[in-house]
Amino acid sequence: MSDISTEMVNSAPTGGFGGAEYNLVAKGAKLEAINLFCTRFDINPELLAEERNWKLNYGRKILSCQFSEEQSSVVAVFQYYVIAKFGRKRALSCSADYGVFYETPDGATTAGAVGFCRNVGTFAAYPYFRALFAQLSGEAGLSLPPLPAIASTAHIPPKQISEG
Repeated sequence: MSDISTEMVNSAPTGGFGGAEYNLVAKGAKLEAINLFCTRFDINPELLAEERNWKLNYGRKILSCQFSEEQSSVVAVFQYYVIAKFGRKRALSCSADYGVFYETPDGATTAGAVGFCRNVGTFAAYPYFRALFAQLSGEAGLSLPPLPAIASTAHIPPKQISEG
């Protein structure tokens, strides 16, 4: 399992959620907005000549996810990042935090809404980060490859979640 997959599994809600809870939200949720909250892009100019030899590392984190039954909404903040190294030195770093907002259907549960937003929201915001990184690295005069696609882990129903 990749570092990102392990991170997503480890950060998943421990109680799990049922398929019916998730599917209710998945069928009725409406994407309200994807907003960039903050970004940072740094380059070590001393290592620009070594661009072809940089080793790129990618990742993402879920910083928060909250459901409001009163407002029929769920929101999550996702952080995406790229770090390039040449040997032990950091050549480049880029990170951005995005808020993803969904309207949820009547009857949505906290577990179903949060599970849906954590799973689907990360895919909704990632293309924005890919575009941002391409634009920033292009403006810096770099010719880095496009960021890779991201994958998801399978849903684990509550009964199958193991401890340990």
